[in-house]
Amino acid sequence: NFMRVVTIIIVSLIFMIGSLWGGTALGAVTGDPLMNLQENVSHAVAKVRPSVVCVKAKKKKQLAGDAGAGVMWYESIGSGIIVDERGYILTNHHVVADAESISVNLWRSRNHAFAARMVHSDTSQDMAVLKIDGNERFVPAALGDSDRIEAGDWVIAVGSPFGFEHSATLGIVSDLHRDLMIGGASYKGMIQTDAVINQGNSGGPLIDIFGRVVGVGTAIYAPEGTYTGIGFAIPINRAKHFFTRVTGAIRAAAQVPVKNKEAVNLNKPMPQDAVHQKFSDCTQCHTITQKSPVSTQAVMTHPMVGACDKCHIMTNDKVAKGPTTVANVRPVPAPPGTPEPRADFITNIIIKLALITLVISIVFTMIGVGGGFMYVPILISCGIGFHTAATTSLVMLTFAQISALYIFFKSGLVDLKLAMVLEFPTMIGAFTGGMLSDHFNASLLCVLFACVLFLASYSMMQDQAQLQGVGSTWRISPWQWEHEFRGQTVRMDMAMIMPLTFMVGFVGGLLGLAGGWLKVPIMVLLLNVPMKVAVATSSLMVPVTGFAGFLGHSFLGHFEPKLAICLSVVTVIGAQIGSRLSISAESSLLRFMFAFVLSLVGLWMILMVFR
Repeated sequence: NFMRVVTIIIVSLIFMIGSLWGGTALGAVTGDPLMNLQENVSHAVAKVRPSVVCVKAKKKKQLAGDAGAGVMWYESIGSGIIVDERGYILTNHHVVADAESISVNLWRSRNHAFAARMVHSDTSQDMAVLKIDGNERFVPAALGDSDRIEAGDWVIAVGSPFGFEHSATLGIVSDLHRDLMIGGASYKGMIQTDAVINQGNSGGPLIDIFGRVVGVGTAIYAPEGTYTGIGFAIPINRAKHFFTRVTGAIRAAAQVPVKNKEAVNLNKPMPQDAVHQKFSDCTQCHTITQKSPVSTQAVMTHPMVGACDKCHIMTNDKVAKGPTTVANVRPVPAPPGTPEPRADFITNIIIKLALITLVISIVFTMIGVGGGFMYVPILISCGIGFHTAATTSLVMLTFAQISALYIFFKSGLVDLKLAMVLEFPTMIGAFTGGMLSDHFNASLLCVLFACVLFLASYSMMQDQAQLQGVGSTWRISPWQWEHEFRGQTVRMDMAMIMPLTFMVGFVGGLLGLAGGWLKVPIMVLLLNVPMKVAVATSSLMVPVTGFAGFLGHSFLGHFEPKLAICLSVVTVIGAQIGSRLSISAESSLLRFMFAFVLSLVGLWMILMVFR
């Protein structure tokens, strides 16, 4: 009996231990998927947040009534995705359309707003690319493949609903390839999701649970104006084709080849070109579009072209019940004392800079330089980005020096042959520098800027005999060029001068300068050219170099025409005064002004970088 009792107790203990172990194991098996999902979601949100920004576009609307009724200021709030480490941001066009100013707040930098400019936009695709400049580290988002997602996949929407920045919501992909009509615009192939999307999410990322962007939150279906569980996002593969026209190849993450299908209208005949001569499956190259729904209560968006039901599915729904974009709009007070953006522009930039720009133009025209090394830091100090400041500077100095050139030509001091020989490699270098300016950090460019100014200043603190053109010339190769001008022989070693002037133009194009800061010392110290002739000849080369640099920058979208044209008018007036003063001034005075001004500006730029 005793053994039987012991056996029963042992067996009971084994069953109890087994039950506890089994229950624990079963609990672990049941809990693991949820724990993994929780961990994946947390990691995905943490991964993408540094790449998500809050976009605020300040706009105005004319109030109903007379023209004197005034305007109402309001703020359109949306989101954006950093797609390139150089500060390029992808967002929706409707967030920033017609904006007077755009600001961007980064993750963990919410108290510091970056001024942004629109560099590329497409209304039909409802996408825009913004650019911000700064010393911060911009973290591009990892981009996924929207062709690989399926209905039922987990997705997370991140954005700024109603201004609550960097909010995240979880849902699934409800369906793919949805075609919509929103405000008369066609949205094709959209991703449908039940992840909560509200006003302010426009332009924000829709990510998978691995933190990769698969869509751009754009619209919701909202009969009552609030979230109903139906949101829509632009597939990221379509967005890639849009923003890479500006940023170049995607470097954020390795990607599989992307299908680039073109929409085709079934009512039109097949094209008779070489590609279509042999019939194949249309869906391999095209997205077959369907009729778009339109309400009978909506205003017709185009002239009558025939029966509406040929292109549309007619409904009797209220217009407000259609999908709507999700930029959050809220009234904001007008800037104190500046009810109009144009007045704000003139007051804060043009009027405040007019006098100092006039003085700068006079002084720098006297010493034969464009003045870009002063215009650039002044414009930066007014809150304008480095690259836009550089482009504006190039326009200003180009117009100013063209104006001054007339006076210098009349004086007979311009050596045309010398200018032609020196300017060709300089012009090529300036264009190249302008084109490559986006690949250099703004702070690095400012330091480089200051260094070359110190070099130019030091080079002019030489024996005054050089200023009269009686010094010796440098020779390192047999490739010599020589000619006479005003009784003075000009000699140059082409093997040394050609690469040197190319680099002068290249650095000038990068920094928004026209190269006069180093052309004058080169002519005086290396080519035995008198100071006054060097100044006058530089006035011919400066606008050519400046225009070449401007072309390089403008291809990248760094141009603010209103600012450039207004300030150029002031610099033209200053150049007329400065050119006349230069002709009558002593060479020693010009030398002192050249060295002193360049040193001062170089010091200022260093202080601006390290303040």
